[in-house]
Amino acid sequence: MKAWAARDSFIAGSRFRAWIYTILRHHYFGQIRRDRFVGEYNEVEAERILTMQGSQEGRLEAADVLRALAILPDAQREVLVLICIGGMSYEEIAEICGTPLGTVKSRMARARAALSGAIEGGILPETRGNFDLRDDVHDALIDELRKVAPARMARQPLA
Repeated sequence: MKAWAARDSFIAGSRFRAWIYTILRHHYFGQIRRDRFVGEYNEVEAERILTMQGSQEGRLEAADVLRALAILPDAQREVLVLICIGGMSYEEIAEICGTPLGTVKSRMARARAALSGAIEGGILPETRGNFDLRDDVHDALIDELRKVAPARMARQPLA
């Protein structure tokens, strides 16, 4: 079809085969150029990518939690970290801290309320730019656990 459309450009007495080959060659390279910009569409992959949440929000929220932990009193921070990060039960913490079970529960309730109030109210000790989250959120939480964990727990490897 392209040769028929370009029949006026054919010069009588020249090689027809070379003229046709040139048209075919130009068509081929044009097709290659167009295919370079067209990728395969995978609907499942596209849906997964479009619904994926950004990772930066989780890091910012974790940084806010760690910053808010700094304003809690030591007793509340210790209970909150041992329960939430260390995965210990109220009874274990009561035994470790040498306090009644009710005291551990009330400290936990106050710590949660103070933590959520600080985060929602924006009452955090330093700006995010000054707060160093280091390499990994998980490592930062484990470091916080090591700070408040009793000496006998610090000797045990943390998972």
